[in-house]
Amino acid sequence: MERSLLRGTKKTVIYVIIMMTLITVVSTSAVGIGGYGGAYLREPVGATAFALGGAQSASPQYLCAWWNPAALMTVKKKSLALGTGYRPLGRTEGYLSFEFPLPPRAAIGVSTLYRGIPLIKGLVDEQEYPLEDCAYATYAFRMGLSYLIKRNFTAGLNCSFYVQELPTGYESGNVIYSSATAIGFDLGLRYVVTKKYALGFVMKNLLSTFNWEFTGDFSPLFQDTLPATVTLGHEFKGSFMERPLIWTCDIVGYLFNAKFRSLPHGHVVINNGVEWQKWELFYVRAGVRDVEFNRDLFKNSRRYKNHLTMAITLGCTIDLSKALKGKDMRFNYGISTDKVGAGLDQQLDFVTTF
Repeated sequence: MERSLLRGTKKTVIYVIIMMTLITVVSTSAVGIGGYGGAYLREPVGATAFALGGAQSASPQYLCAWWNPAALMTVKKKSLALGTGYRPLGRTEGYLSFEFPLPPRAAIGVSTLYRGIPLIKGLVDEQEYPLEDCAYATYAFRMGLSYLIKRNFTAGLNCSFYVQELPTGYESGNVIYSSATAIGFDLGLRYVVTKKYALGFVMKNLLSTFNWEFTGDFSPLFQDTLPATVTLGHEFKGSFMERPLIWTCDIVGYLFNAKFRSLPHGHVVINNGVEWQKWELFYVRAGVRDVEFNRDLFKNSRRYKNHLTMAITLGCTIDLSKALKGKDMRFNYGISTDKVGAGLDQQLDFVTTF
């Protein structure tokens, strides 16, 4: 009897997990930041940005096409970045970026990102027969172009393509997958105020709508419109103990969706990070990410306080140029707490210029 009860409990838990996943995917009335589509795109990409609290929109050191296409003009040589990451609950990621200048006034960058769960085990059908292992996968591709308008002012444009694949059912012991695709655009600007201060402005996910093609008993087509983010970022270069200290900050607004319709729960997220170049070949970084401000701050301060979450980030860079006999290669590492306390997130990458 106990064994039968355990089986029934396990089956119920599996059904609840699947239904919660589907509700998250197809929900049309967002409750907050977690209720909007494309949640997997909000996490920082690149170990440097990851360690800086996700604040890289003004002057990204690499992956410019991901952060701000206008910043591609800061690339003076060909740049190649390769990275990976791991998060709790079996979530993995990998990314690749290639950027190069087109003298005298343009630059191009291409980046690709994978995020997902490569192995989901232990699923059973209604008869308690085991199902095959499955996976959840997402892919994102961005191609950016930057143009120098004035000596200290650049503009950029991204074209993005997104793919998601999610297990949504089974038939004869085989898992059935549903997929969705989306195409969108990003607009970016970058203005160098002084040698020590730069501003960045980015609008992302414009016209991005996932067209879900569900299989089985679900609706054959569902549209999931992404939120269009508006980001204002800055980078300030100062000093601490006579060594360079860089402060970066991004203010990200979730105010309307990709079709320019206002969101029911608009809010703003602030990300901050600092980089201290204490040693010539070793930099340290720290940041605070996802500090959210919404209307509850004034209308229901107790609720706001109870739901306020953030992530603390740390990281470093090791310059391997001397060890590799002059070849320009850097090793970057970032680690972060999880907003909901599920564990630690990590990213690691290598960047080389030539």
